[in-house]
Amino acid sequence: MKFEVDEWVLYCPLPDALNGTLKEERIRSVILDILTEDQFYDYKIFIDGRGTVKKVREQQLFILSGSTY
Repeated sequence: MKFEVDEWVLYCPLPDALNGTLKEERIRSVILDILTEDQFYDYKIFIDGRGTVKKVREQQLFILSGSTY
C-alpha cells in the first residue's frame, strides 16, 4: 500500500471523470485504516471539512505535499 494510517492525503471523488472540474477536485483527508481484507476498497478515510468517513480506492488518493498536519 502506498499510504499509511494517520497520513494526510488529497481525495479525488472522480479521478477518471471526463469533465476537468470534477477530475481536478481534491479534498484534504486522513487515512483511518488500510483495508487489506476488502476485495474492492483499499482505504478508509475521514474527509476533512465534511466530517464524512468513506471507503476509497488507492487511485482516488494523492500525496499531500508540504503537509504540516
